[in-house]
Amino acid sequence: MKPRWQRKARRDVHTVDVTAFLSLMVILVPFLLVTAVFSRTAILEVQSAGGEGDAGAIADPLQLQVTVRQDVIEVNYFGQAGREQSVSIDRVADSQALDTLATLADELKTRHPDSLEATVLLEPQIAYEVLVDVLDVLRVKLHAQGDVLEQQELFPLIALGPVAVNAGQGAP
Repeated sequence: MKPRWQRKARRDVHTVDVTAFLSLMVILVPFLLVTAVFSRTAILEVQSAGGEGDAGAIADPLQLQVTVRQDVIEVNYFGQAGREQSVSIDRVADSQALDTLATLADELKTRHPDSLEATVLLEPQIAYEVLVDVLDVLRVKLHAQGDVLEQQELFPLIALGPVAVNAGQGAP
């Protein structure tokens, strides 16, 4: 006959039942894998359009500045012979304002292939979607060759800032 402590120890053996946990995992893991959203996060690095910058940096000869206002997109740049030129694109009447801006940006890049910088100034009421559209138009040009869509880099170094209100003008 076995001693009393061995019989008691045999009865008091504690077991952990993991079947419920395993059942939960069998259901939960495939559910999470199927419903997971796999997204690609792209980050666009932009700079502030403030006056602080590298003092030793070489000035961009083009000095492209795009001002997005409620009714118009103003494009200022230094053209031939160092003269400042300005182009206004009406956002209200011209439904293809972004296409016009893309064409102008492509022409400027063709004339100044070494230029990489652009400054975008915004009025406070401009919608975020408009900002993103303008940045996309200035940053890359998309063109299709057959079934392949290729990107050509235009002005990848973009600085953002608010539109300065002149002392002579009232706030818009």
